[in-house]
Amino acid sequence: MDRAEVYKAYKVDERGTIRSPGKFEGEMLYVPYFWDAYLNGCADRDDGNVLGFDILPEDREQFPELGRRRRTVKLYQRGDGFVCEC
Repeated sequence: MDRAEVYKAYKVDERGTIRSPGKFEGEMLYVPYFWDAYLNGCADRDDGNVLGFDILPEDREQFPELGRRRRTVKLYQRGDGFVCEC
């Protein structure tokens, strides 16, 4: 999944927040991207509760919302199925 696919699948507001109902509602547009990476076996860390992803230059190119200083994205899935950023 890339930025274009996120925009195709979800309604995203001007700040980059997903507004479509569902498991990513209220999260930043890069959350489904990293969740998709996890589903494809590409999480850098998984302690059974929290998934960790090292931010790579290509991630920053697609999602400038990640900023330049941040190094990781951490996600978890709530009991109701929603995927949230820590």
